[in-house]
Amino acid sequence: MSQLLRTCLFAGYFSVIVTIAVTPSVSAELFNSPVDKLPVAERVKLRNGQALVTGEKGKYTAKVLVTASPDIAWEVLTDYDNFSKFLPNTVSGKVLTVNGNQKVVEQVDTRQVFLMNVQSRIRSAITETAKTRIDFRQIDGDLQSLDGYWKIEPVAPYSGAKANQVLITQVVDAQPKSGTPKGIFYNLFKDSLAKIMIAIKKEVDRRTP
Repeated sequence: MSQLLRTCLFAGYFSVIVTIAVTPSVSAELFNSPVDKLPVAERVKLRNGQALVTGEKGKYTAKVLVTASPDIAWEVLTDYDNFSKFLPNTVSGKVLTVNGNQKVVEQVDTRQVFLMNVQSRIRSAITETAKTRIDFRQIDGDLQSLDGYWKIEPVAPYSGAKANQVLITQVVDAQPKSGTPKGIFYNLFKDSLAKIMIAIKKEVDRRTP
């Protein structure tokens, strides 16, 4: 059970780090934006300020719509050293090494699982393509594997208008170590994604003038 407790924790961050795709000056076409292409129920949920998480068995896609510029969304998603200030259950985040657009980042999370406070650590290799994409891959930590990316896409209010929102999308594949009950792990991980997306939205809103 201790292995389960540890592996449930990491969901805090590096389910959180990772890709952004966007061009600030791009105009999005009405009914052709990344939001308009989604099913009606999903569009309604996003436009109501809710997080959308789909997928199963460790492979998930999480989305949230924010009214902000791609610059601010990028600033929040790459603010690794300050993740503890706005991400749920995150105790610390730290950039360990930097080599051009490649970084190694470590995050420590703590939370209550089954009436116990448990701490976990995950270290990831990150490749940033400025304001376009952030890819991540676990190189050490409490999971069998973890990789994915974040993407940011502009959304305009109507055809021909300048984009005034961005759709932040996270795609992640997380698998627990051997011995961890997968069903419980997957449920906890999926639930954490929605909380993380909402936390990111709140931080983006806070930093937006």
